[in-house]
Amino acid sequence: MKKNFILLFSILFISSCIKDKDFADTVILNANVYTLSWNNPLSNGTPAKNAPFKDGKWQFDAQAIAVKNNTIQFVGSNKKVKEFIGDSTKIIDAKNAVIVPGLIESHGHLQELGEKNEAINLENLTKQQILDLIIKRAAETPKGEWIIASGWDEAVFANDYPDMVELSKLTQNNPVVLIGLRGFGVMGNKLAFENAGITKNTKATDGGEILSDTKGNLKYILLNSAKNLLLDKIPKKTLAQQTRIIEYGFNELLKLGFTTTHHAGVAEEHMDVYEDLLKKNKLPMRIHAFVAARMYNINLVNKWLKKGPTKNDESFLQVRNFKAYYDGSLGSRGAKFLEDYSDKKGHTGVSGLAYGFHEDMIIKALDAGFQLAIHAIGDKANRDVLDLYENYFKAHPKSKELRHRIEHVQIVHPDDFSRFSKLNIIASMEPAHAVEDMPWAIDRVGEKRAKGAYAWRKLRNNDATVIFNSDFTGSDPSFFYGVHSATTKKKKTDDKQWFPEQAFTKEESLRAYTIWAAYAAKQENLTGTIEVGKWADLTFMDVDVLNANPNEILNGVILKTMINGKVVYEK
Repeated sequence: MKKNFILLFSILFISSCIKDKDFADTVILNANVYTLSWNNPLSNGTPAKNAPFKDGKWQFDAQAIAVKNNTIQFVGSNKKVKEFIGDSTKIIDAKNAVIVPGLIESHGHLQELGEKNEAINLENLTKQQILDLIIKRAAETPKGEWIIASGWDEAVFANDYPDMVELSKLTQNNPVVLIGLRGFGVMGNKLAFENAGITKNTKATDGGEILSDTKGNLKYILLNSAKNLLLDKIPKKTLAQQTRIIEYGFNELLKLGFTTTHHAGVAEEHMDVYEDLLKKNKLPMRIHAFVAARMYNINLVNKWLKKGPTKNDESFLQVRNFKAYYDGSLGSRGAKFLEDYSDKKGHTGVSGLAYGFHEDMIIKALDAGFQLAIHAIGDKANRDVLDLYENYFKAHPKSKELRHRIEHVQIVHPDDFSRFSKLNIIASMEPAHAVEDMPWAIDRVGEKRAKGAYAWRKLRNNDATVIFNSDFTGSDPSFFYGVHSATTKKKKTDDKQWFPEQAFTKEESLRAYTIWAAYAAKQENLTGTIEVGKWADLTFMDVDVLNANPNEILNGVILKTMINGKVVYEK
């Protein structure tokens, strides 16, 4: 009898221990959850048959989430989740917040957020306002100290730049550098150019352009890759300074609800920060660092060609991609086209080796097993990059499985839309560009070619995977702004719609920032939807993004950001 009692007690004790182990670390209650665990919508945007969509309205498909060991343990009702609550379980009352899978910013430039914060802001200023602001700052700045400003729009000033010669006369004690909004142009004063060793005899390489007047004198304006002639001469920041700048960027993205970011075009000084933070276990979010495939970055390129792609999915730092640059920007007329620019006859843009695209470097990266993300804006550039992938896949068919990318995909020839899905190429695109670039984009390419611009719907109709991002700081990285742009094809303060037939639905837009972006990174089994076994990366917001009207979406607020089951931002 005594033995039986001891046996029964042991069984009960072991059973209770097992149950204790099953208790969640964190339980989220009273939430309005969109798990996105149902099937993809049809190519025309119609929700799948198993989607929680009834009578023209979306229905939340869960109320509660349990988290254990950084992963999702349970998704379901408030009633059933109580089975996972133990004495040590942390309870989060969501208070009816909307929860979606952790947002993914799949193309941006993290350091630019911090640099922009520390630089003088030139956004939306006129030529004269820019000059007045810099002259005032120079009068307040110690002699010899560099003055850095950013935010002037290369497209807006493409036909009429500020007079940097005049500015040079009034800022003789300080080198001045004015960085373009979209990263395709830099202006400076005479002293900055002298410090950088740039003269009227300097030759631009890799598709860059040094602007001069009719007499051959410098205008102190550099376009496309020529910008590096000046940027590379700005005094280098210490590791501590670079860390401060990048940590500012991380914090801004966390406030915006992002749990993962893809840094497109990582240089050595950025990688140093990421590796240092990883070593100290201080990376606050998941970062995919795309190595910049440029000659100035050859040391980092060679380092990673030797090491090969990272393998551990759980690491917050992934280096599995190379970012290459095939052509220039549309605004500065650097994008490469099959036919002349509508507003510049005889000119088709610049691309390939002339723009610093070293195919031998790209082939080495492909051979080493890296996923490629290649910038291509014009229709000729997109075709050339598709050709490159297609030709490589003929000899290396396994590489096709890596889901290589084309970044921006702004103008595509009608004959090339179907090739994206056939070649398993991800179309990585910016919804904000589709409205911000209007109407000058039509000036550049004309009405006919513009119909093949920012053509998300046409790509989806051709079975391509489209992911959304902002190319920050070129555009506002706000998820809400991106969804507003994608679904309305309107600017914030304008009722004019630009090619509304290419608009996405709200569901497609949300997927383009979550599960489709996870798919692009080959991590769709780990994140992108709210399902048992996936990472507990969640974004809390105050707006029902699938049912809200455009203004409600635009004014949405992020309430919490959770990564690995831990709240890393709370409003």
